[in-house]
Amino acid sequence: MKIKVLIVGAGGYGSGYVRALTSRDYGAEIAGVVDVMENVNVVCPQIDEHRIPVYRTLADFYKEHTADLAILASPIHLHTPMSIECMNNGSNVLCEKPLCLTTEEIESLDKCCLETGKFLAVGYQMNYRSDVQALKKDILSGKFGSPLRAKCLHTYRRGSIYYARNNWAGRISVNGHEVFDSPFTNACAHNFQLLTFLFGKDAESACNITGVKAEMYRGNENVENYDIACMRFSTDIGADILYYTAHPISSEVFGPYARIEFERAVVEYGVDHRMTARMATGEVIDYGEADLDAYHYKLENVIACINEGKTPACTTKSEFGHVCAVRMVQALPIENIDKSHVDIVQDERRGTCYHVKNLEEYLKRSFDNWALPKEIGIEL
Repeated sequence: MKIKVLIVGAGGYGSGYVRALTSRDYGAEIAGVVDVMENVNVVCPQIDEHRIPVYRTLADFYKEHTADLAILASPIHLHTPMSIECMNNGSNVLCEKPLCLTTEEIESLDKCCLETGKFLAVGYQMNYRSDVQALKKDILSGKFGSPLRAKCLHTYRRGSIYYARNNWAGRISVNGHEVFDSPFTNACAHNFQLLTFLFGKDAESACNITGVKAEMYRGNENVENYDIACMRFSTDIGADILYYTAHPISSEVFGPYARIEFERAVVEYGVDHRMTARMATGEVIDYGEADLDAYHYKLENVIACINEGKTPACTTKSEFGHVCAVRMVQALPIENIDKSHVDIVQDERRGTCYHVKNLEEYLKRSFDNWALPKEIGIEL
């Protein structure tokens, strides 16, 4: 019997799951789609091609079907209630990131997992990669010694089309619900979450965040939340994590650039996404070419977990540190970049884009110096 899958949000990021499951045999089939978008079958033509039934609510779907796995690509503020509703209806859950915005929500999700016997996997795809899993295994074995510090710079350019795709992009709240959408919370969250995951005490866990010093900026005047973040986090293992991210850049993508220092090794990865560890002895460990498919590893892992009773590669334990970090940062003031330092350009693919002048150079200089911009005399 094939695993039956429900996909929520097939008109957006979830369309990739529809394409993946209808183009490759994972031992699973789509039982239905839940989406409020009237023309979701036009946005995702595989729905009609494979005669997949569409429902407007989870309740409507579960009146007629069961699902072994529910994949949620819904708005951030709906992740927790939808995850709980799906588990209570007998489905394991793969929820896209960010999972939630409070530790109380994590506690309620963990409670539901315990009561229903269902798992909740989180969609940080880097955690599922074989090279990341191999690297974490080496870290946990003590091969590199204790972690000392880590840093990463990762940015994506985003314009008006990105912010207009829904009612919560770039927003702090929507209709009284917190969303805290930003490059750090959402689009560029992966690499920060990865660093906390690699510093976790066991295969599932991430380290916890205990404090932050940061500079938060708004380059795009139409965005409610910050769209540039330079942050230094303290952790419960004593190793600081520095993270730099932004949307109002002139490059399509800038980064990732990452360095993780241990007592006996330095781990680095860059724009080729290839991870290498350089031991103090001179030995170099190459973890191989990264598979950057955003869907394959996640689907392969969670379907195997259903069939074999295993624990997913990324769970609430893996997300905990990022949730704490997001809340700490959101409490900080946001500085507006002076308009004279911002170019406004029209882009055929992105729409109206705001480019903070020399932003990539400033972020890279800060990254190279393990510093926040103001600490080395950079005024954005």
